[in-house]
Amino acid sequence: MPALLLDTGRFEQVLNNLISNAVKFSPDGTTIQLWLRRQSDNALIEVRDQGPGMSRNDLDRMFEPFRSLRRTGTAGEPGTGLGLVIARRIVNAHGGRIWAESSPGQGSSFFVQLPL
Repeated sequence: MPALLLDTGRFEQVLNNLISNAVKFSPDGTTIQLWLRRQSDNALIEVRDQGPGMSRNDLDRMFEPFRSLRRTGTAGEPGTGLGLVIARRIVNAHGGRIWAESSPGQGSSFFVQLPL
């Protein structure tokens, strides 16, 4: 994988948000998976959880400010509804894109695509 030109502090914030959300919304004893792979002229990061999954409607709204879809995690942790909004702004500022794929009961995958 070629080196990526990133604001490492800000990008660490993106990864921390995605991984902590995966942990927060996944039941104990499940696995969080993280991949980095090259896809053409891009780096693709995927964070996959085994949580409750989301509906299409939730996927459409999850990157809007203050639109926390579920205020607490599996252990009662609160959410602000801003983490994914901030992550999207950081990723966009790096010329990339961020999105999620999910179905109810099937877990969720969050993707970050960045130009190499």
